[in-house]
Amino acid sequence: MDIKQLCEYFNRKDITVRKTIRKMCDSGFEKYKFLVNNKVVISKEGVEWICKNVFKQKYLELLEKYEMELTELYIEAGYPYDNFFHKN
Repeated sequence: MDIKQLCEYFNRKDITVRKTIRKMCDSGFEKYKFLVNNKVVISKEGVEWICKNVFKQKYLELLEKYEMELTELYIEAGYPYDNFFHKN
């Protein structure tokens, strides 16, 4: 993802995303940053690092969305959703 895409993905301003990329590089993860056609591009591992270490709220939202998707699949498969179903 380039900086513009990261701004849209994280719903943050350009300067905030640039500071985040600098923080990632300062932490020893400059290998996730590339220059392609004079644009800064961050690999998927870099986006994951930013999610987990800087924009934790976005990471938690993604985890919650994934959990809901798994729950829907679980229910569609016919399994009871609640572990305590029929215990009370």
